[in-house]
Amino acid sequence: MSKFVFNNGNVFSGGYDLSSNVTSVSLDITSDELDATTINSNGFKEKLGGLKDSALQLDGFYEAGANKPDALLGASIGNELIVSVVPEAGVGNIAYFMKSRLFSYNIFGSVGEITPFSVSKSNSSDKVVRGTIQLDGDVTTTGASTGSNLGAVSTGEKVYAAVHCTAVSGTSTPTISFILQSDDNASFTSPTDVATFTDITAIDAQYVSDDSTTSDTYWRLSYTITGTTPSFTVHASIGIE
Repeated sequence: MSKFVFNNGNVFSGGYDLSSNVTSVSLDITSDELDATTINSNGFKEKLGGLKDSALQLDGFYEAGANKPDALLGASIGNELIVSVVPEAGVGNIAYFMKSRLFSYNIFGSVGEITPFSVSKSNSSDKVVRGTIQLDGDVTTTGASTGSNLGAVSTGEKVYAAVHCTAVSGTSTPTISFILQSDDNASFTSPTDVATFTDITAIDAQYVSDDSTTSDTYWRLSYTITGTTPSFTVHASIGIE
């Protein structure tokens, strides 16, 4: 990815796509700065990294109604939400995703102006994962993402995956079931099931991780779809940290 103008990004929070309402995004990833200076430090301070944290700030235009930002944000104070921030939309591009908790939701502003909202979220557990987008749009039949060469999972690392389902249609209980898979080749001739998601039948977001070491370097999401004329709008990413 070369330098680009930030005008084709996405923000997903839970089972909602907030992109059409968000005007600015700031993801702040930090570590505590700990002073480890001793009397024999040769005149220089010595520092170590402490506890890590992350914070997400979203600003945008308030909108109420079904499947609108207020329907999610107004009812989610203190709740854990899966969040993905996408600098540039599209399969194969980068996404940052994490488990977050919503601690601040501010709405309304000056008379005569477009009504704003402002949201502050903090990391709730685990870490911010820099992942690769696997799915970004509508899926209607059983299949799998193309997959990506993300590397092996070494000791001390995990593979992570996040799925946002922002729309569901169809009858006879349309259902989509995801499995995170790995393999040693791009054709996935003998895929290994690494983690299984809970079945999705409505707008939802899910997150899985696994710390099993493996030499497999290729990763994908396979999915099984059932129901009558089913359709799911999905954004999904995988990352190794």
